[in-house]
Amino acid sequence: MDKGLEEDLHKALEIMSVDWPMQKKIRNKETGFIYKADSLQKCLEMIEQNKGNKEYDYDFKEYALHRWYNYQTSVMCEYIFCEYGAVHDPDPYNHDVDIRIAGREYDVKLTVYPKALPREKRDYYLGTREGKDELVRWFYDNQSQEDRKQMLNRLYVVCDGSDDVENMAMKCDLALMRKRIAAYMDYEKSNGQRCGMITDKATGKKHRLFCNLIRLNREIEQW
Repeated sequence: MDKGLEEDLHKALEIMSVDWPMQKKIRNKETGFIYKADSLQKCLEMIEQNKGNKEYDYDFKEYALHRWYNYQTSVMCEYIFCEYGAVHDPDPYNHDVDIRIAGREYDVKLTVYPKALPREKRDYYLGTREGKDELVRWFYDNQSQEDRKQMLNRLYVVCDGSDDVENMAMKCDLALMRKRIAAYMDYEKSNGQRCGMITDKATGKKHRLFCNLIRLNREIEQW
C-alpha cells in the first residue's frame, strides 16, 4: 500500500468540506481528469488547469477533490480485499468488476450509512442478517439511474460513524478496514459467498446476485 498516497488522503480531509454537490453525469465528465492524478498535489494542479474561466453551477474544486478522494479510497479498499485472498481485476478501467473472490466477480462499493434511513435503525440494518439483506436491496434500488446503474455481484463496505465528518475519515482508516474485511473473508471461507434475489425496480426483472455488506464502526466489533 502506498504510504505517500495514504498521507495525501489524510491531508485531503483537512481541505475538503463535508458536503459536496450531487453527482451528475455531466459533472463527472467535467472532472474526469481526477483518475490521472496519483497524488493530492497533482490533483490540485489538474483542478486549476481544467477549471479555466468557465462558470459552473457547483463548486468545481470541491467536487473534483471529493471524486479524487472517493476514487482513491475505493481502490485502497479493493486492494485490502486482495490482501486477504481476493484477486484484483487486471483492467483498471473495468467498470463492472473490481475483484474476484474464489473466481467470482464483484464490484466493491465503499459508501456510508444512508441519510434517508432512520439513524436509530442502523444497528438493525448493519448488525443483523435480516437487516443487512434489506439494506443491500435498498442500495441496489437507490443506485444512480444514469450510466453507473448496475445489477451485478456487489460487496458494500459501509462507513457507520457518529457523523458525516467521521464517515468521511473512515474511508481512509485502513487499519479499521483491514480488521473488518479480514473478519469477513474468514467468515466467507467457512460459510460460502452469500447469494440473493435482487429485483430491478425499474424493470421488475429479478437477478440472482452474490452480494453482502461489511460494517465499518470503531466501537462495534463485528463486520
